[in-house]
Amino acid sequence: MYILYVYTLVLVMGQTDVITVKVSSELKKKMKQVKMNWSEYIRDSIQKKIDDQQMKIASTKLDEIRMRANPVSEDELLSWIREGRER
Repeated sequence: MYILYVYTLVLVMGQTDVITVKVSSELKKKMKQVKMNWSEYIRDSIQKKIDDQQMKIASTKLDEIRMRANPVSEDELLSWIREGRER
């Protein structure tokens, strides 16, 4: 039988909201053995996941743009570089 403990996390980004995380009693005991700020860890983990997801979305959009773009020859690229240097 598992007893679920409730931990409250307050996100610190301007206005704060509260989310609740339920963990088993076994996990709570293990968490107590590790000395760390669990709220901060969870906040950082959530932010990292959001950042990773945003990067994936941006990467997908860039790939879509690349697929639609016309290929550019090496000669054309070199001429653009030379024009830029002349300015």
